[in-house]
Amino acid sequence: MTDNQPMLSRVADSLYWMSRYLERAENTARLLDVHMNLELDISSGLVEKQRTQRLLKSLNLPSDSISENLLPTLTFDRNNPASIFSLIAGARENARQVREELSTEMWTQINKLYLHVRSADADAVWHSSPHNYLLEIRDRSHLFQGVTDATMNHNQGWHFIQLGRYVERSTALLTLLDVHFHDAHLRYRNDITTDRYFELIETLKCVSAFEAYTKVYNPNVQPMWIVEFLLFNQEFPRSLRFCVDMVQTSLIALSEMTGRTRNSRLYRIAGRIQSNLSYDEIGDINGLHNYLENIKQQIYLIHDTLYNTYITYPIETAL
Repeated sequence: MTDNQPMLSRVADSLYWMSRYLERAENTARLLDVHMNLELDISSGLVEKQRTQRLLKSLNLPSDSISENLLPTLTFDRNNPASIFSLIAGARENARQVREELSTEMWTQINKLYLHVRSADADAVWHSSPHNYLLEIRDRSHLFQGVTDATMNHNQGWHFIQLGRYVERSTALLTLLDVHFHDAHLRYRNDITTDRYFELIETLKCVSAFEAYTKVYNPNVQPMWIVEFLLFNQEFPRSLRFCVDMVQTSLIALSEMTGRTRNSRLYRIAGRIQSNLSYDEIGDINGLHNYLENIKQQIYLIHDTLYNTYITYPIETAL
């Protein structure tokens, strides 16, 4: 494959999903860890149930799946496709199928991560140090990302990995915001109850944003400021604006590498989201759910159009 030829569709597909599965596993580990830390607070059974429902909805899981074994199930269950184990196993399998595209260091890291979760004793972990276990999942995922950026050619394959990471990260963030906030949070600045304060801190920690947020605003957390920061901040790596910028950067790079036109529908969709996030302000949002859902549908459209353009394109296009 020369630089101006499209990557084989099966290779692009495996790299894309390897990245999405790893990002989803890291996101699940982070949300579970934050949820467990909040359980240490003394609160009513109703508040605890509401927190559990938010956790499930944030992970796109049905709220009726609440059970006493919820957290271990989301971590170790090999029959649950949403568990951390299943996601990491899926990422490793996709990596195995395109082993020749990965650096030795990348394969070593993802294989170590898989062997780590496969060999874990669920009962021992859950009764001794679940926080340390989930933290290690996150650290190893971050290590894989760093090794990828440092040891892999920044070619078409690298950009498909980038697209997988930021498409997954942006949709997860949109879901989280939709679960945790509603229109009233954008209009009023109210005194925060103790439970609500911890919930807002929870939201920021769910995207590793607490310290970054306080550097831009201040420790006096307010729902409106949190939504504004996570949607529009250009510098924070988990904000929607940052994610969409990275998606557009990789799409443009792929168009230049493959000779595909930059004026196609794929780049217009991403460019439209990028433009909206560049100029929208928190006061312009009239109906938060609809605003978030509209962007999410456009991200889904980017995914579908990316597939049609680079992965499931007709043979005539390749010829």
